Amino acid sequence: MNAFFQYLCIQFKMNLRDRSILMTYYLIPLLFFVVVGAVFSAVNPSMKPILAASMSIFAVTMGAIMGTPIPIVKARETGTLRALRVCGIPSAAVLFVQALSALMHLAIVCVIIYVVSPALFHSSIPKNPAAYASALLIFLIVTISVGLLIGSLARNQSMASMLSMIAFFPTVMLSGIMFPSSMLPQVFRWVGYVLPATYALQATTGFAYGAKTDLNPRMSILVLVGIGLIALTIAVWRFGTIQQSEQE
Repeated sequence: MNAFFQYLCIQFKMNLRDRSILMTYYLIPLLFFVVVGAVFSAVNPSMKPILAASMSIFAVTMGAIMGTPIPIVKARETGTLRALRVCGIPSAAVLFVQALSALMHLAIVCVIIYVVSPALFHSSIPKNPAAYASALLIFLIVTISVGLLIGSLARNQSMASMLSMIAFFPTVMLSGIMFPSSMLPQVFRWVGYVLPATYALQATTGFAYGAKTDLNPRMSILVLVGIGLIALTIAVWRFGTIQQSEQE
């Protein structure tokens, strides 16, 4: 257990020193928040009340999908996983450490957006902050699970980047965080229904802000949990098979 927490602290610090991870977790999401927040406030007033939620969902999606898979693949390619096994840290703990590290980084970003958004753009404060935090936490866990899945499936860092982009760009365009999903053609709405961000925005809007939603907020939470369980189960299974093959 002591080795596990030491590895978690080391991984957290390594992420802060990695420029690509630092940009993915902090710099780009916060810069996007400032620029797009100003645009939304001026051009699309209908998105202004839930600006903190939509920008937090964007930040979490980018950090978890674009940032989480790379350290996993890199640890596998550099032989770090073998060294960790020698130190008594099981392979499954690697995924858990990566998930906790990403969770801490992205939670910090979400808190920054939550605090700054009302002051900077005069967006609405959630009527139910506890529901806001709960829905966002669930989305954090689910999206990080998807990131772990990508890292487990990718054979190398190039493939991980490609899979991350395939998952990230449809999320930005089709989940409703950039503009209302009602503006999309029907076929793109159906594509949006497979994206966790779609259900996170619906759940947050309904539960935290008490606003009208296209989907039932309770059903959205259930779908989110289901996606997370499926992604995490496959990621753990796939990661375990990779480790067994390497030992053989």
